[in-house]
Amino acid sequence: MNYKRMAVFAVCALIFCTALSAEDFAWSECWKNYGGTVKEGDFIVNAGLGTSSFALEHQDYDAEYRLPYFEVSAEYAQKIWVLPFTFGGFFGYTRYGWKERFEDYSYTCNRDFFNFGALANYHVQLPVEKLDVYSGLRLGVQIRHDNWDTKNIFGEKKDGSDTDGFFYCGYTLGASYYFTDMIGANLETGFPAFLKAGVSFKF
Repeated sequence: MNYKRMAVFAVCALIFCTALSAEDFAWSECWKNYGGTVKEGDFIVNAGLGTSSFALEHQDYDAEYRLPYFEVSAEYAQKIWVLPFTFGGFFGYTRYGWKERFEDYSYTCNRDFFNFGALANYHVQLPVEKLDVYSGLRLGVQIRHDNWDTKNIFGEKKDGSDTDGFFYCGYTLGASYYFTDMIGANLETGFPAFLKAGVSFKF
């Protein structure tokens, strides 16, 4: 997905630029320190809006609508040995609908997607004091729920629903910039393909 590649490029470019601008930064210590004023014992909540791969389906049908992908995550900062990790969970949701028209009937569907699971992120300290960069793994479940109906040329209607889902192992690449000790801006991308921007709260 192009948007995912752009987000990965933006985060990598940010890391590269900060590396070039650093003079007296202790690079030998960055791999064992949180960035962005995050410290062990902090509780971090990220919430954001964006898009996802499953929200980009069915782009050519009539009467289409879509909600932006919303995701919230909660993590606890806990070091393993000296490595700065956060552990927690996430929940995401989006919805869209479309209509297909055929010669003798029409088909309308509203589709809900739920995305939730556990995550673990490894953090790295960079020369930008308020910037926290991280990457990690996700173990999740995606559930799709359809509500649909058909209507023929005689006005007769039928409706129904269907639900399915699957487990997955994915990854996250993200960064948060904290304007204060408690509030910051957040950008994340990862797999299954998603891109979102939002806010970070640190307690």
